[in-house]
Amino acid sequence: MALHQYTEGLRRGVDRCQRLSSVNDGAPWIERITYTNFPGAVQVVDWYHASERLWQVAHAVFGQGTGQGKGWVEGQLDLLWRGQAAEVVMVLEGLDLDQARYPPEVRQARGYFQANQTRMRYDDFREAGYPIGSGTVESAANNVVHHRMRRPGRGWQRDNAQAMLASLSELHGGRFERAWQATLPQAA
Repeated sequence: MALHQYTEGLRRGVDRCQRLSSVNDGAPWIERITYTNFPGAVQVVDWYHASERLWQVAHAVFGQGTGQGKGWVEGQLDLLWRGQAAEVVMVLEGLDLDQARYPPEVRQARGYFQANQTRMRYDDFREAGYPIGSGTVESAANNVVHHRMRRPGRGWQRDNAQAMLASLSELHGGRFERAWQATLPQAA
């Protein structure tokens, strides 16, 4: 995965970007790979993923659909929006989240926010013009990949699907003609 990210990044000219950012879900392995490949990239934890984690905590602690849980999440999201992830960590420390009855995502929430504080400076990121959500990329993947590959009657085998996805990537990236020419036999 790391080599693919690096190679594709270079192919797309990422090394020539004046400003580079990466919005992802906060997984340590993604942070490590992105830092290794593109150490100058500003890394941002996707806003939706961070808020989703807070909702998981609220549902577990206060009950799903409760006003108390909704109010709690809104308060934490307000702190995050203002770049105050450290305060969210302190609030999470005040909850007894280590209980076995909670799912792993809830028990690990404090560590998730603590480890990602520098990548949750949403106020700074917005001010600098960086995206804080990965929705456009996920939407494109859904529209380009899922829509095409899941049409009725398409019995895509893995090898054929890989070729189709590579072709779609070249087409939507404006590189199809060049890629097509590269597949043709060269005249001697």
